[in-house]
Amino acid sequence: MPMTRIIICIDGTGNEIGDRESNVLKLYKALHIEEGEQIAHYALGVGTYDGTKLMGRPRQAVREFLGLAFGLGLEDDVLSAYRYLCRHYRSVEDKRAAQPGLSQDAATSDQIYICGFSRGAYAARILAGFIHNFGLIEPEKLHLAVPVFRAYRRVTDFDKSASDDRVFQALREYEDVLRPQHPPIRALLLFDTVSSLIRFRRPLYNLRKNYSLAEFGTHASVNSNVSVRIVLHALARDEKRALFRAQHWQPAASDCDNGTPLYYGNNFRNEKARHLQYIRQRWFRGFHSDIGGSPPEDESGLGKITLLWMLDALAEAEKEADAEDNAARKKARRSPLPKPRKYGLALRRGARKRYFEGAVDGAKTPGGLPYAAPDPDAPAHNSHTHGTLAPLWVLTEFLPKSVKRREPGQPAWFRRAWLLGLWYLPLFEPRQPRAGDEQMEPEGN
Repeated sequence: MPMTRIIICIDGTGNEIGDRESNVLKLYKALHIEEGEQIAHYALGVGTYDGTKLMGRPRQAVREFLGLAFGLGLEDDVLSAYRYLCRHYRSVEDKRAAQPGLSQDAATSDQIYICGFSRGAYAARILAGFIHNFGLIEPEKLHLAVPVFRAYRRVTDFDKSASDDRVFQALREYEDVLRPQHPPIRALLLFDTVSSLIRFRRPLYNLRKNYSLAEFGTHASVNSNVSVRIVLHALARDEKRALFRAQHWQPAASDCDNGTPLYYGNNFRNEKARHLQYIRQRWFRGFHSDIGGSPPEDESGLGKITLLWMLDALAEAEKEADAEDNAARKKARRSPLPKPRKYGLALRRGARKRYFEGAVDGAKTPGGLPYAAPDPDAPAHNSHTHGTLAPLWVLTEFLPKSVKRREPGQPAWFRRAWLLGLWYLPLFEPRQPRAGDEQMEPEGN
């Protein structure tokens, strides 16, 4: 039975349909959809304007800020995507049960791709972390998805010294009842992941540990996950907002072999399933919205660079991953994997040339804007000076921040710690690359 690509697209905070569509929505609209081959699910960004209420735009600005600062609605998007996967994903075992007599090599499990921008990229990583730590349940059991997700969310509340048995006890109890399957995740496609989910829980504990009454919320397995085969991450070189710190993919030492990231396909870590995890994190010129492709369409030349890089890098990584898998299958005297018609995601005919490369003369959006071509010299969009929330972003640069949340490296003198050495002022603090990150060449290659 054929393999179906299932593509989950989760947009960034405040992104919506129109002439300022993000790369996530552009990709979703361009996908070739065919039952049995490729299907997709799209989630609007947190705080998106629905146009149904008086005072809609001011209300949207407030909701957008709350979504950016506190992640309001973020987990709803995760659960919506989770339910979609539970209803549509089919493993080899599912297919063999539906068609008795089908051999092991005659069927292939569906493949899961999760794409996101901004907080949507963080939501994509939460979804992958939830699947890794718990799995997918049968559709008729979805009424229990919310309490299971709450148990997953509480995993990071435990002290690091707590035993795994205690930390994961609630999830294991749900697992005994719901019997989820544990699918691998083919790829995470991330445009400038940021989280900054502020929580006012355990103030005394946070003050003692992080020198702050608030804490930045996190979820299990969002920075390192051996269930994910390919991780591609486009990062904004010029972004400096305090609430938009880049969240790198950072494989834990326990998920590596002498520094080489590993992939097992699930959380059981069967040595027979051990392969390489393919990771590329690349910095591009531009601010957060530029990398996500969400400026007006005719000004989105920088975003077209990141979108095309994402598509091409995925095809390249899939080819390498299949070559590695086939070498292992040959050694085990198994037949090779079915060769896809084309590596990467399948797009509608002409979509790449028309929408992403801007190579069709006279082609315009429904709003009348010409489709931008990839352009390394396109205008960048600094959110400290543009947009409804610009004054709020500037204000946050002058709020004290714990030194434990400072970017790595030697800070400028005016960002040095003050007041007992515990806090500092961000003051438009630049982002810092990590070891292994790629830099975009000046010409945009």
